[in-house]
Amino acid sequence: MKDRSIALIKASWPYLLTLIIGLYLAEILAGSVMALSRYKLTFADHMPTVLKQLALHPWHYYNLYLGQRNPVLIIVSVAVTLYTIYFALKRNSKHKAWETADTETHGSATWGNLKELSDHYFSINTKDLTTAFNSSTKAAVLKSLVDREKSSKGAD
Repeated sequence: MKDRSIALIKASWPYLLTLIIGLYLAEILAGSVMALSRYKLTFADHMPTVLKQLALHPWHYYNLYLGQRNPVLIIVSVAVTLYTIYFALKRNSKHKAWETADTETHGSATWGNLKELSDHYFSINTKDLTTAFNSSTKAAVLKSLVDREKSSKGAD
């Protein structure tokens, strides 16, 4: 049980870190938009102090903007959360696709049975095979091979 929880923590910490950083950046973005709407033309003068406050007190401003139902914060937070979940599930499914069971294979490769091989590789019929062979080789070469075969049988 302890090993499983440690493995779960080790597997999930990158996603948790991604989520925290994403929400932190969402808070800074929402604060910047709020400062832009408040200060308008003097935005550049106030931006360093606004960014400093947003960076130093992210929890306070995140809760403040969430309480105000700030659409920028909500939309970006939902997008970051969905992206993190998607990325975690995608990576987990890709990782499971490479796991092997009791077969002596690597990754998702398996041994094919006779039906799979014949369906995939031997789907050409004999007439098509003969036609393809005859069209890809020169008639003179075929005739010389047949003549050579006949002469070697006659020599035996």
